[in-house]
Amino acid sequence: MIEPKRVLRALAEHWALLEPLCAHFDQGTLSLSELRQQVAAQQLDSTPQEITAVLDVWIRLDILVPVAKSPNRFELNAQIHDFLAYLRREHRLGLCLEIEAYLRHLERLAGHIQDAFDIRDGNDLARQLRLLDMRIRDVLKKLDNDEQALVAVAERAKTSDRQIPLRQRYAEVLATWDEYVEPMIQLVNADGAFEQGVRKVENVLLRMLTEQQRLGHLVDDDMLLRTHARILEMQTRAQLTLRHARELLLPLREEARRHNAVTRGAALALSAIRRKGLDAVPQAAMPMFTRPQSTFLGSASQVEAYVYALARFEAKPAQFPKAHKTRVGEPPKAPRTVKEMLDRCEDALPLPDLMVWLLEQEPEGATDELLYWFSRLSRDKRFARERLERREYHTLEHRVSLRSFALLSSADTPIAAPLEPSASTAHES
Repeated sequence: MIEPKRVLRALAEHWALLEPLCAHFDQGTLSLSELRQQVAAQQLDSTPQEITAVLDVWIRLDILVPVAKSPNRFELNAQIHDFLAYLRREHRLGLCLEIEAYLRHLERLAGHIQDAFDIRDGNDLARQLRLLDMRIRDVLKKLDNDEQALVAVAERAKTSDRQIPLRQRYAEVLATWDEYVEPMIQLVNADGAFEQGVRKVENVLLRMLTEQQRLGHLVDDDMLLRTHARILEMQTRAQLTLRHARELLLPLREEARRHNAVTRGAALALSAIRRKGLDAVPQAAMPMFTRPQSTFLGSASQVEAYVYALARFEAKPAQFPKAHKTRVGEPPKAPRTVKEMLDRCEDALPLPDLMVWLLEQEPEGATDELLYWFSRLSRDKRFARERLERREYHTLEHRVSLRSFALLSSADTPIAAPLEPSASTAHES
């Protein structure tokens, strides 16, 4: 094992020499003589013995490693290379398949977590939860790296040499769109593998939170809540990364496509002109000697009439409502507070169906507000709940399909049915 302090000390001490070498190692390997030349170019006053001592330190600490089947050529250690790229804020775009592989691993870990919980193995459960949290952080790190790499791709395309044809300047943009953005769109789609994997892991964590309240705690609830929050953060980050990629690359891709269409049409027109003359091209397809109407003012009399109209311009008077006029209809109601809704729900106990009671209390309420109160009241600890069968409920604007709850006071006899998470999928139409 190499001592970490020695590696970090060598990186800090020789940073001025290693940083210029990173660009050379990005393009390929270097021989020992080339390495000596690069180091000598950076340290003009160094002797050959000092250069040899520096290279020996790098090789001994595995900063430089020999290439397979070419012991006289060297490259940077992969881990050191990634660390230096992170310090230099260099980001390389990865593969979309890596994210899909991570998702498959997350699903397998969710299965192991469920198995460990079923056999009541607390140690294995905590270990699997830590692994799940680490893999989620790996996905977040990859998404952040990919987003920065996409920004770099767009910047390189915009700042490249204008003398190069547009197709060549935007070749990296087109390849990135085809190889990363398009598969990412399919992955993050509503019915794609990303959403399905997140939903499976989230369901396992929510089920464990509920079952621990009934069967006893094997792990701390805070660990489950943190992992669940990080899952949702990963889902949001993937959507934001995809949206940013489309905002950056789609205009460049469309510009390249338009340029290709114009170039192809111009080539066809020129070939027709060379064969049959200018009359061979339809005048409607190639307007000549035209002036845009938006930049043409007209004759002197037209300009004079336009200026006269501006001088005589009078704005229409604004019509304001009279002060004594009464407002039609009832004044808007103030939003109900959580305390008020909890007190009203507690006074109405027992409730055979919570959603029916909410629709009776708020017949004109918005769907999202009703679903918020449904989630808030069903999770309150002062109520005991029992899951009902799935049915449809009609709000003012939508038809909602969910499994409601029957509520009793927690001071009464507890309901014997197993508890399930109150989060349910709502289908709006």
